[in-house]
Formats: sequence, structure tokens, C-alpha cells
Amino acid sequence: MPVDVSVVLPVRNGAATLDSQLAALAAQTFRGAWELVLVDNGSTDGTRRLAERWRDRLPRLRMHAEPGGRGANHARNAGCRLAAGDRIAFCDHDDIADPGWLAALARGLDEHPAVGGFLERESLNDPRVVATRPQRAGLRDGGFGFLPYPLTANCAVHRAVWDRLGGFDEAFRYGSDDVEFFWRAQLSGFALGYVPDAVMHYRLRPDLPRMARQYYDYGRSHPMLFRAFGAAGMPSSRWRSGGRSWLGLAAALPGLPGSRRARAVWVTRAAMCCGRVAGSARHRVLYL
Repeated sequence: MPVDVSVVLPVRNGAATLDSQLAALAAQTFRGAWELVLVDNGSTDGTRRLAERWRDRLPRLRMHAEPGGRGANHARNAGCRLAAGDRIAFCDHDDIADPGWLAALARGLDEHPAVGGFLERESLNDPRVVATRPQRAGLRDGGFGFLPYPLTANCAVHRAVWDRLGGFDEAFRYGSDDVEFFWRAQLSGFALGYVPDAVMHYRLRPDLPRMARQYYDYGRSHPMLFRAFGAAGMPSSRWRSGGRSWLGLAAALPGLPGSRRARAVWVTRAAMCCGRVAGSARHRVLYL
């Protein structure tokens, strides 16, 4: 039977959360024929054995191993090459798809070549963690002052988009991988749509050290974006705006002892600023 939609799910050491996502995918209400392409990106924790137990509930489950662990974009590209559908949806192993998630994305692709859905952040996360990345509807702009984008945790494209772009840029291994892809898609003439009914319950990093590391990596990737898209119109992050970020961090210091939320927000913002400094030095471009 032809496949209407392929769902590509990259996973690396996801045994702690993968069961919940596979259960959610098995409960999808989408009436068309769809497959799940699970790409094991070098797991060492029994992820593959866990996934094998779902074959009776996900009969179109296809598994592929990429033992090198060369980043999520490498795994996504491997999954897209294997995908049988002309429409490809993406999700992550540590989130939980709403039952109507895939059906909503498929409807969105009837009208747009690429779409993103709604990331619901409150049900799976501590409020202090949510404070670092507040709940928002619509496509993200990331504060870049450039083009919108969805996250690869909840998006879908026509295969023609992936083919035309030559896949995801595998140089973006630690952040902004989705930003780069969807900016490049829009600059190539592919319109981007938003599907609020495509709900993914999104899991944030559970503790402050891991949140800080993630934000450091985000910041480190931002100069890469500017190097790639500055000529296309991405605004520069000037010394003055960078200074306001650092000054804002300094000004917030007196209020930190009395608020766990404020401390979490401050630490993640400081980590991102430090990452931008490191990324600017590495990529020889000023983006602070």
C-alpha cells in the first residue's frame, strides 16, 4: 500500500522517554497510510530493543541504525532518504504527540509546502523550567528579527522541499538546525504555514545545568546563522544590542536570590550570551 506520510524520528539514548512517544504515535487518528521511520543515532542504552517491542502496534515501523552519532540532522537526512511518503513529518523521542497531531499536519500540507505545529510546554515541565522558554503560539522568530521557523520537534514538509534544499545542513549539530533549514526553504520560495491543531507536548531540559548547556549551544550556533544569512537580510547583533544583553544580566543580579524562576532565566540567558561569544570567535564573525 502506498504511504501518504512518513514520520521521521531521530533518537539517541532515548530509552527513558521513547515509550511515551511511541504510544502517542500508535494512537494517532490519521486515517491515511503512514509509516514511522525511526533512526537510531548511535544509542547505547537499549533504545533499539525497546522500539522493537512496538512492531505489533506500529506495523509500518521501520528502523535504521546510524552508529556514528553524527547529530540529529544527519539522522533526519538518513530517515528522509529511506522515507516512502511524498510528505514527511518530524518529531522527537522525548515529546508526546497529541492524537490528532499527524492528521493536522497532513491537512496543513494540503495548503503549504512546509508547516509547523503548536508546542505545548506546560504539561510535561516544571514551571521554573517553562519560565526559561515561555508558552507561545504561532511560529517562532527567535528574536533574530528575520524569518519565522518551526522546530523540528513538530513540523512537516513535502519531499520536494527536502529534495530541493539537499536536506538538512549537517554542520548545524548543536543548535539552530531547524532555523537554518526553514530559513533556507523560505528563501528558496517555499511558503511556510502554521497549524495550531497539530499539538506536540514538548519536554524541556529538566534541570538547570542541562538547560544552561542547551542555551550555550544555541548561542554558539547563532554566529553560524549570521554567517550563512547575513547577506540575505538577517540583522547583525551589534555591540550596542549585545551590551544591552550583558547590562541586563548585570542589572538583574540583585533580584536573583529571592526567586528560583528568575535565577533559571538569568542562567540560561547568560549561557546563551557566552555561547555567542564562543561562536563568534570560532566562526570569525561578530554576533553578540
